[in-house]
Amino acid sequence: MSGEHFTLTISQSTTDPGDFAIHMKEDGHQEQLLVHLRFMPISMLDESYLDDLVGVMARKLAKRIIEWRVAPDEDPEMMKECQDQAKAVVQEAMDKMKKGS
Repeated sequence: MSGEHFTLTISQSTTDPGDFAIHMKEDGHQEQLLVHLRFMPISMLDESYLDDLVGVMARKLAKRIIEWRVAPDEDPEMMKECQDQAKAVVQEAMDKMKKGS
């Protein structure tokens, strides 16, 4: 991936503190929306927690983009493993939210 660069940008709505987007910009390409998240205004989803959650998601996206560029998944089992890892991250976040309520 030497010589290739991309930037992930996390943006947050100025009117809705639970509205986030993650965009990717590559050299020579237009910026594209990768993820749009909208969290409901619930007290357990405070600003600090949402910052952590969205930051972890952005880091995992960056890692996945790099892995994909170096060695795209052609093996369906590898894709399933990545999907299982992503589901585990989401489940962990949901479990934390349930404990906080």
